Amino acid sequence: MMNAVLFLFFQRMRVPLIVLISAYAIATAGFSLIPGIDDSGDPWRMSLFEAFYVVSYTGSTIGFGEVPYPFTPAQRLWTIVSIYLTVIAWLFAISSIIAMLQDPSCRQAIERARLQRSVRGITEPFYIVCGHGDAGRLLAHALSARRQRVVVIDQDRDSIDRLLVEDLGATVPAFCMDASLPDNLSEAGLRSRWCAGVLAVTGSDQTNLKIAITTKLLNHKAPVYARADQRATAENMRSFATDHVLEPVAEFSRRLRLALAAPDTFRLYHWLSSGPRAVLPGNAMPPRGRWILCSFNPLGRALYRTLTDLGVAVTVIDDGTHADLPEGSVSGRGTEAKTLAEADIHSASAVLALTRDDADNLSILITAREMNPELFLAARENAGANHALYEAAELDFIGRPSLVVAGSILSQISSPQFQTFLTLMQAEDNEFSARLIERLHHGHDERPPQIKTVRISPKRSPAVARALEAGEAVLLEDLCRDPRHRQTLLPVVPLLLSRADTELLCPGPDTVLESGDRIMFAGPAHAEAQVDKTLFQDRALHYVRTGEDDSASGWRRQRGANAA
Repeated sequence: MMNAVLFLFFQRMRVPLIVLISAYAIATAGFSLIPGIDDSGDPWRMSLFEAFYVVSYTGSTIGFGEVPYPFTPAQRLWTIVSIYLTVIAWLFAISSIIAMLQDPSCRQAIERARLQRSVRGITEPFYIVCGHGDAGRLLAHALSARRQRVVVIDQDRDSIDRLLVEDLGATVPAFCMDASLPDNLSEAGLRSRWCAGVLAVTGSDQTNLKIAITTKLLNHKAPVYARADQRATAENMRSFATDHVLEPVAEFSRRLRLALAAPDTFRLYHWLSSGPRAVLPGNAMPPRGRWILCSFNPLGRALYRTLTDLGVAVTVIDDGTHADLPEGSVSGRGTEAKTLAEADIHSASAVLALTRDDADNLSILITAREMNPELFLAARENAGANHALYEAAELDFIGRPSLVVAGSILSQISSPQFQTFLTLMQAEDNEFSARLIERLHHGHDERPPQIKTVRISPKRSPAVARALEAGEAVLLEDLCRDPRHRQTLLPVVPLLLSRADTELLCPGPDTVLESGDRIMFAGPAHAEAQVDKTLFQDRALHYVRTGEDDSASGWRRQRGANAA
């Protein structure tokens, strides 16, 4: 990109530079050719260096005035010509530079060169976020809050400009360009050894597909987290081993099924997998009476199948823009009282507004509430900027695709075990989820706990690894004790223990740890720091295991490990 900037400079400045150089050459030649008179009355001529020296301070309007002898009338006349000649050349060159710097293409080239230097200067793992819509913005903020570096790509200049004025705690290189082009991804650092992953969350399935393909071909070591709104696109991504494919439609269907079949499992699932801004849903769960579904778009079609599979009666309202409407559907948008009355709103139990227009969704639900105040009201939020309106409407549930996508990706980044945990957790009964919610929610606010995976290995948990090598037994409960006061248990919950081919859901406190174990914990950030002390410090581990503050044994073990 720096070569492009230099090429653009010389292309735009070719004529001004020729004019400027010619003016100096002519002025210098004239001073060297026109004879003067020395103090003895003999003729003398300036050398080329002396002539260029005089032209330099004359043409720049400094007027230093250092000459060995007074000028003759001919030299003075040539000085006048040289002043006008070089000043006009300078004005032409400077105005050309200003015009070039104001040109959008030049400014873009300079900006991209600066951003490339910034990316090359990153010497720690970073993620490339492709798309700075609602989901991309949530991801950039959440990752930055975890002190993980981020590079953002988006085609919308306004979105990039908004990002530049936001305080993310660290400099975020933000490229305004098409992420589907391989060269652009390379400029953003795809080929860098520090690239920890690519998050394809643009609003276009085709763009996300191209990003996933490009990443797999140019840097197969970097995991890809891609959004796919269409099932065909999702299957295409999975066909070439895209690491994580997020389908908002399928995810909403899964959550609706859980909400109707196992309410507490849904609450836990939604709370843990919807990102750091998620709130634990209340106990008011969807009813099993007749539902009115507004819009038979792909999301509406999927939720209709889910509801009917569960034996729930559904009446569809659609304006006719979608094909294959089920029998008994009502024609209309659902924003008019007449249409809702035709769908028999008074005998319905719930209304689900799924149009792609937030104003229509809110209108549908407000009108429905006026006609039947006992309804369970839920809606799809299309734009995060309208979230305040949905909150003011006091709906029973708000489906936010951006939150679902961002939360799912963040959970996968936090712990590779997270998807396994969700699968095992859904296989348990509803009471299991209710008890786990109590354990996780006790003493905390409504925000979800942080997820972290701990691996028992010399690199990830050196103190524990040395204790196991010495033949000492380390219990899972030891990692959950406060290294400052062992009688106090930290507010962390072991959610999953992976050992070889075995997955243990919510392992007990007396589980004996082994080398190679991976434990996924959930808890607040301040507790994570205390767990790390136990993992890394021999003295802290010895104390939580025995209650003895014996630093000598830890020092001897550390010394022996270093000697080995």
